[in-house]
Amino acid sequence: MSGINLTFKQDTEFCGRCGAILPIPNRAPIDVACECCQTTWKFKAVHNQSVNTQFKTYVRSIAESDSTAGVGGDSIVGHICPKCDHGEATYTTRQTRSADEGQTVFYTCTKCKSKSIEYS
Repeated sequence: MSGINLTFKQDTEFCGRCGAILPIPNRAPIDVACECCQTTWKFKAVHNQSVNTQFKTYVRSIAESDSTAGVGGDSIVGHICPKCDHGEATYTTRQTRSADEGQTVFYTCTKCKSKSIEYS
Protein backbone atom coordinates (compact mmCIF):
# COMPACT_ATOMS: atom_id res chain seq x y z
CA MET A 1 0.00 0.00 0.00
CA SER A 2 2.88 2.41 0.59
CA GLY A 3 4.22 4.12 -2.50
CA ILE A 4 0.84 4.01 -4.32
CA ASN A 5 -0.37 7.26 -5.84
CA LEU A 6 -3.94 7.70 -4.66
CA THR A 7 -6.41 9.22 -7.09
CA PHE A 8 -9.35 8.75 -4.72
CA LYS A 9 -9.70 8.90 -0.95
CA GLN A 10 -9.11 5.34 0.23
CA ASP A 11 -12.04 3.88 2.11
CA THR A 12 -12.95 0.40 3.35
CA GLU A 13 -15.47 0.12 0.52
CA PHE A 14 -13.61 1.75 -2.40
CA CYS A 15 -10.19 1.40 -3.99
CA GLY A 16 -8.06 4.51 -3.48
CA ARG A 17 -6.25 3.96 -6.77
CA CYS A 18 -9.07 3.42 -9.30
CA GLY A 19 -12.25 4.13 -7.27
CA ALA A 20 -13.81 0.69 -7.86
CA ILE A 21 -15.94 -0.96 -5.19
CA LEU A 22 -13.82 -3.39 -3.19
CA PRO A 23 -15.07 -6.93 -2.58
CA ILE A 24 -16.47 -7.49 0.90
CA PRO A 25 -14.25 -9.90 2.82
CA ASN A 26 -15.82 -12.64 4.93
CA ARG A 27 -13.27 -12.21 7.73
CA ALA A 28 -10.79 -9.62 9.02
CA PRO A 29 -7.98 -8.66 9.18
CA ILE A 30 -7.20 -9.64 5.60
CA ASP A 31 -5.64 -8.19 2.44
CA VAL A 32 -8.29 -7.40 -0.18
CA ALA A 33 -7.33 -7.07 -3.85
CA CYS A 34 -9.22 -4.65 -6.08
CA GLU A 35 -10.85 -6.63 -8.91
CA CYS A 36 -10.18 -3.81 -11.42
CA CYS A 37 -6.59 -2.69 -10.83
CA GLN A 38 -5.34 -5.55 -8.58
CA THR A 39 -4.08 -3.13 -5.89
CA THR A 40 -4.04 -4.81 -2.47
CA TRP A 41 -5.55 -3.07 0.56
CA LYS A 42 -5.47 -4.10 4.22
CA PHE A 43 -8.95 -4.65 5.60
CA LYS A 44 -9.15 -4.29 9.38
CA ALA A 45 -11.82 -5.70 11.66
CA VAL A 46 -14.71 -3.29 12.18
CA HIS A 47 -16.80 -3.89 15.27
CA ASN A 48 -20.55 -3.26 15.52
CA GLN A 49 -21.00 -3.04 11.76
CA SER A 50 -23.22 -5.38 9.80
CA VAL A 51 -23.17 -6.03 6.07
CA ASN A 52 -26.30 -6.94 4.13
CA THR A 53 -25.80 -8.24 0.60
CA GLN A 54 -28.74 -8.62 -1.78
CA PHE A 55 -28.74 -9.93 -5.33
CA LYS A 56 -31.67 -9.47 -7.70
CA THR A 57 -31.98 -11.23 -11.03
CA TYR A 58 -34.22 -9.83 -13.71
CA VAL A 59 -35.33 -11.91 -16.67
CA ARG A 60 -36.83 -10.12 -19.63
CA SER A 61 -38.90 -12.12 -22.06
CA ILE A 62 -39.54 -11.32 -25.71
CA ALA A 63 -43.21 -10.67 -24.95
CA GLU A 64 -42.25 -7.94 -22.46
CA SER A 65 -40.03 -6.21 -25.01
CA ASP A 66 -42.96 -5.80 -27.41
CA SER A 67 -44.61 -2.57 -26.38
CA THR A 68 -47.95 -3.74 -27.83
CA ALA A 69 -48.25 -7.26 -26.44
CA GLY A 70 -51.49 -7.37 -24.53
CA VAL A 71 -54.37 -9.56 -23.49
CA GLY A 72 -55.64 -11.49 -26.51
CA GLY A 73 -52.68 -10.74 -28.79
CA ASP A 74 -51.24 -7.77 -30.64
CA SER A 75 -53.12 -4.50 -31.05
CA ILE A 76 -54.96 -3.93 -34.31
CA VAL A 77 -54.52 -0.48 -35.84
CA GLY A 78 -55.54 1.30 -39.00
CA HIS A 79 -52.70 0.79 -41.49
CA ILE A 80 -53.06 0.37 -45.25
CA CYS A 81 -51.21 -2.71 -46.47
CA PRO A 82 -48.89 -1.83 -49.39
CA LYS A 83 -49.56 -5.26 -50.95
CA CYS A 84 -53.36 -5.77 -50.73
CA ASP A 85 -54.65 -2.30 -49.61
CA HIS A 86 -56.38 -3.82 -46.57
CA GLY A 87 -56.87 -1.21 -43.83
CA GLU A 88 -55.99 -3.15 -40.65
CA ALA A 89 -52.72 -4.51 -39.31
CA THR A 90 -51.14 -5.66 -36.08
CA TYR A 91 -47.89 -4.03 -35.04
CA THR A 92 -44.87 -4.37 -32.82
CA THR A 93 -42.12 -1.85 -32.12
CA ARG A 94 -38.38 -2.19 -31.62
CA GLN A 95 -35.59 0.28 -30.91
CA THR A 96 -33.36 -0.63 -33.87
CA ARG A 97 -31.37 2.61 -34.02
CA SER A 98 -29.79 4.92 -31.46
CA ALA A 99 -31.80 6.05 -28.44
CA ASP A 100 -32.25 9.61 -29.72
CA GLU A 101 -34.10 8.35 -32.81
CA GLY A 102 -37.64 7.00 -32.97
CA GLN A 103 -38.68 3.37 -32.75
CA THR A 104 -39.11 1.15 -35.79
CA VAL A 105 -42.70 -0.06 -36.25
CA PHE A 106 -43.28 -3.49 -37.81
CA TYR A 107 -46.79 -3.94 -39.28
CA THR A 108 -48.39 -7.28 -40.25
CA CYS A 109 -51.49 -7.16 -42.44
CA THR A 110 -54.41 -9.01 -40.82
CA LYS A 111 -55.65 -10.16 -44.25
CA CYS A 112 -52.60 -11.28 -46.31
CA LYS A 113 -50.00 -11.40 -43.47
CA SER A 114 -47.65 -9.19 -45.51
CA LYS A 115 -45.10 -7.31 -43.40
CA SER A 116 -44.11 -3.67 -43.73
CA ILE A 117 -41.78 -1.39 -41.77
CA GLU A 118 -42.12 2.25 -40.73
CA TYR A 119 -39.11 4.15 -39.45
CA SER A 120 -40.48 6.85 -37.17
